[in-house]
Order: sequence, then structure tokens, then C-alpha cells
Amino acid sequence: MEIKERKIREVGNSVVLTISKEFLAANGLSAGDEVYVDEDKLKNAITKKTQQVDDVDFAIAQAVNYSPLS
Repeated sequence: MEIKERKIREVGNSVVLTISKEFLAANGLSAGDEVYVDEDKLKNAITKKTQQVDDVDFAIAQAVNYSPLS
């Protein structure tokens, strides 16, 4: 399972969660299809990104790019 970052956006009076075209193609879906959503399962699949996660991501990026002075 691959975890990807997505953004929840407002469009008119609705809110949308984007899904990659690759996911759609792999699952036989396309823009405009009507689908059923199991919100009980969905609430366990979505985690709100927090500043702490941003800080950890920054720290990891710094560690990966770290090179000691010679």
C-alpha cells in the first residue's frame, strides 16, 4: 500500500478529494463516474496532516542530504 498526500478542496458548494489518474485507470474508473463510498472505511483511510508531520519530513530530508565536512 502506498500512502499519498492529497488536498481537500472547495469547489462551489462542495468539497472534493482528488484521486490520481493512475488510481482511476488501475481501478477501471474515469472522471464523471458515479461511485459508492463506504464512509466507515474511508474515515480509517484518511489522516489529517499536521505540522508535526511536516517537521518530521523536514528532519528526514535534512538527514538524507547531510554530508559531513571533510
